[in-house]
Amino acid sequence: MATLSHSTAHVNDTNWLANFNQFAEAAEFNRMGWACTALMIQGSLLSPILLLTMAYFGGGDWQFLASMFCFLGVLVPILSAQKLKYLFIGLSVSLLVHAAIIAMNVLG
Repeated sequence: MATLSHSTAHVNDTNWLANFNQFAEAAEFNRMGWACTALMIQGSLLSPILLLTMAYFGGGDWQFLASMFCFLGVLVPILSAQKLKYLFIGLSVSLLVHAAIIAMNVLG
């Protein structure tokens, strides 16, 4: 006969993916705060800084297009009420792309 009780022993998991999933599940309680913070970072910091560097240092249309796709990568998980795991992934990709394009404009 199968055991009806489960072990409550805590396993110290050092896998970064498991830690990320646990963090994302725990963050679901404050979903509105995370969504507002992500939109603030994207709309008030990353996009204006990228547009300013494009204006001062000259940027191509592809940079603007990449910026808008990254903005949608943050906005779509919020509006479609997906799990915060997808919002965090979209925001991190957006941060990387924006930082790379800004550095390319300033340094190049």
